[in-house]
Amino acid sequence: MSKLGSFKEDVLIFLRPRRFGKSLFLSTLAHFHGVQYKGDYKALFQGLDVDHDVERGKVTPGQFLVLALDFSKIDRSADLIIASDGLNDMINNAIKNFYKTYAPYLGEKASDELIDRNISPRAVGSFDACVSLVREALNAVIEKDDPLYGVKGIYLLAEEHDAFSNEFLDPNDPRPWEQLRTGPNSLLKGFWATVKAMLGPRAIAKCFITGVSPLSMADHTSGFNVATYVTWREELSGLCGLTAEDILSALRLPIVCKSEDEVQDHFKIMKDNYDGYNFVEMDKARHVFNTDTCLEYLESLIRGKPIDPRAS
Repeated sequence: MSKLGSFKEDVLIFLRPRRFGKSLFLSTLAHFHGVQYKGDYKALFQGLDVDHDVERGKVTPGQFLVLALDFSKIDRSADLIIASDGLNDMINNAIKNFYKTYAPYLGEKASDELIDRNISPRAVGSFDACVSLVREALNAVIEKDDPLYGVKGIYLLAEEHDAFSNEFLDPNDPRPWEQLRTGPNSLLKGFWATVKAMLGPRAIAKCFITGVSPLSMADHTSGFNVATYVTWREELSGLCGLTAEDILSALRLPIVCKSEDEVQDHFKIMKDNYDGYNFVEMDKARHVFNTDTCLEYLESLIRGKPIDPRAS
């Protein structure tokens, strides 16, 4: 958390292969930074490395309203119109969930009125209205007992930002990809243009974007030139993925392995099959293990039925 917080840039893009724990990390970010989880901080983070950074004042929890978008949940229809409708619905539903979470912070007893007043048929309009509402609410904060006191703005979390557009990446038929990129009514392009326009204090204060490939952001959001790629930064090499220490700590849990010999036997199996990923040039960082496959293997040990790692 503190390493991300050390970046001066407010919009960061972080790419990793699928099944590498990006969703888990975004959930961690939401639970750390979301003001609604402020009272749960000790239960969630006490004793962890980030807790030491909090104690030293390197990073502060609970300072944002979190708006989470998951582009991997969109209906992946080959029909661009149907797919765009799915993208529109995903954004609108995310904003509805935002209102359901933060209605009490925005001066409303229930979220229904917020949704009725601010959700438009076109998601870009809903997004614009949402950010404007938050900015207005934060500008009105004076008293320390206001639930928004100390809140800096919206932390936008965009999961698998390229999952939608990658469905139309076809070397044999570039037309759908080009339509996404150049179409005058491209929702994808319009959405990221609106994000760029809404960046700033008490609006979209921070943005963390994950994905697999840089092509979508480069091609479909040519005007979104405010993002910084941190994919290859050495200090973030272990942001997703598990270290050898993580694996050994998990194996040594009593419910996983019964002896140190068993720990070492399974560690060798996991190292031979799940280790070796390096995302920093010149091999300057430690290699990491694939998160999903490691968790799958550890769960099989807990069940007492170890899986064949070659099948993962």
